[in-house]
Amino acid sequence: MDTMINNPSILRLAFVYIIVINIVTFFLYGVDKFKAKHAGWRIPETVLLGFAMIGGSIGAWLGMIVWHHKTFHKKFRYGVPLILLAQIVVILFISCKPEQAIARPIQIADNQYIPEHSPDVFLILYDAETGKEPILKAIKEYNCEIKYDYHGFNGMALKKPENKTLEETMQYFRNVKGVLKVEYDHITRLVDPVKPKLEER
Repeated sequence: MDTMINNPSILRLAFVYIIVINIVTFFLYGVDKFKAKHAGWRIPETVLLGFAMIGGSIGAWLGMIVWHHKTFHKKFRYGVPLILLAQIVVILFISCKPEQAIARPIQIADNQYIPEHSPDVFLILYDAETGKEPILKAIKEYNCEIKYDYHGFNGMALKKPENKTLEETMQYFRNVKGVLKVEYDHITRLVDPVKPKLEER
């Protein structure tokens, strides 16, 4: 859903659709009013309400006001505003961008939690004698990304591939030659005690 919201092409198409469907609905109400005055063939009420329900609620509401049409019919007088309100609520709901996904603390025992951690990045510590050549090879084969190569100690911060979970990626690197430890990239807040959780190989 977030991809759809942030896709300019989809947003443009949705905007054009809303404009068109409301214009069509507005004139449908006008045509039906004209036919009502001249005893012509009428547009079924289910069609008029249906156009409101598929996105034309603003056009239906304006059509009722401008053409003075269906204003005394309860299903239109109350139904169209309710449809419009429901559609506004839906639009607000799907347009509210959720916070970036961050793994929440997991309770492992009474009053013991694994701290929050990045959903994409993890850390590895490797043996200096073996070096990082096996790790670089594994990074390339597994399609990971190096976020940071530490120089103060033998470690790296890696970003998992998009098509893999964090847990299976970490498990894969636990089996790479020379890797000593694999750990989450913890997010420590100022009010949180610093208690790093290491995932042993």
